[in-house]
Amino acid sequence: MIQFECRAHRKALKAESVEAQKIFVMLKLLPGRDVSHARPPLAFVLIIDTSGSMEGEKLDRAIDASHRLLNDQRLHPDDLVSVIHFNDEAASLLPVEELGDRKKAHTAIDSLRNYSGGTVMGLGLDLGLAEIRKVPQVAAKRVVLFTDGETTDEDRCRSLSAEFGTLNAPIVAAGIGEEYNENLLRDTAASSLGRPYHLKVPSDFHEVLEAELGSSVREVVTDIRMNMGMARGVAIDSVMRVYPSLSEVSLAEKPPRLGNAAAGDHTVFILEFTVSGLSRPVSRARLLQIQLTAEVPGLNRREELPPQDIFIDFTTDSAAIAAVDAEVMDYVKQKNVDNLVQQAVRQAGSNPAQAGKTLQIAKNMTLQLKNANVTRMLDSALDELNRTGTISVQTRKTISLGGRTKTIKTASSGLDNIPPLDEIRKVTGV
Repeated sequence: MIQFECRAHRKALKAESVEAQKIFVMLKLLPGRDVSHARPPLAFVLIIDTSGSMEGEKLDRAIDASHRLLNDQRLHPDDLVSVIHFNDEAASLLPVEELGDRKKAHTAIDSLRNYSGGTVMGLGLDLGLAEIRKVPQVAAKRVVLFTDGETTDEDRCRSLSAEFGTLNAPIVAAGIGEEYNENLLRDTAASSLGRPYHLKVPSDFHEVLEAELGSSVREVVTDIRMNMGMARGVAIDSVMRVYPSLSEVSLAEKPPRLGNAAAGDHTVFILEFTVSGLSRPVSRARLLQIQLTAEVPGLNRREELPPQDIFIDFTTDSAAIAAVDAEVMDYVKQKNVDNLVQQAVRQAGSNPAQAGKTLQIAKNMTLQLKNANVTRMLDSALDELNRTGTISVQTRKTISLGGRTKTIKTASSGLDNIPPLDEIRKVTGV
């Protein structure tokens, strides 16, 4: 059984109006007890940069962390593992196969030291895609990409990463240093519903692998897909996973894929809709119907969850129109914090004063949300901006990628002193 809740941020919209009105819908999933104990088959693909700039501590730490991953007892002998290296060439040092006694996998990891060259990340992703295609669709998958350099084939990387998304294979994109393109890693992760990480020191790679292994072994629900029915005058603008981490959901594929859900905690999405162009009288109307299907690989079954409807009251009562669901809005705010941070990063080079205003709005929202980790991160960025008039490369990468893995589950922290969405958009352009 999979618990599924669907709730709009408001119950009423303005009647007798054709102007655009927004609806944010929270979609929340929780695997039930019977599903939670069914551990899925697991596949881990490691794609490691072996370019010349990785030589030394960075590659040593990557190798050490990978050995520790392989020795983790949460990995079973029948779980699948692959090891790939890339520089200006690439090779599958361990084509995807069962972990077994772990010796072959450890040997493949040790051989990463045998290579050096430039940085062509697409070569590694291309081989990773070939290996992941051998893995059953229903398995819980992780593709871990570790790099320190700016690749020469960014367009190819973006194209390939989208294909991982269609195979339900999240890319964990970890970058270290100042040379790699954080926008590329962010996009690479997002296109596959994965997660990006900026590593401050090489030893952080071990923590990333620990976290991702812990998450993947709990992903008892996989390949979630969403079918939607929308009334006339309703259009979908975006879908975003907001907890346990932020990632955009592509609407290009029909039905959209929402990825996986882990046992023991909720997975939460925010769907944004616009209602416009059709004047409705004072009435109650069903605007949306949402139905989910998902694989439960540990129980060898596919579940079809009962559809849920979103009804809206069209009214002239201004108080009813203004009332909002605080929990839903808290998740919307977490989405907006990320948008604000990305906006501030873009502004910092040409308009530091505006970047500071944008970051301050984001920080205030994190205070209301009681998200202390992101508050500290933004405090540091604001302090640096105020002292130096700019944001350093390391700080830019930290705030651009770091907040995506630091969202929190909220029951609601309230809406006091939070600027309205229209005001945020006016001030920041988000």
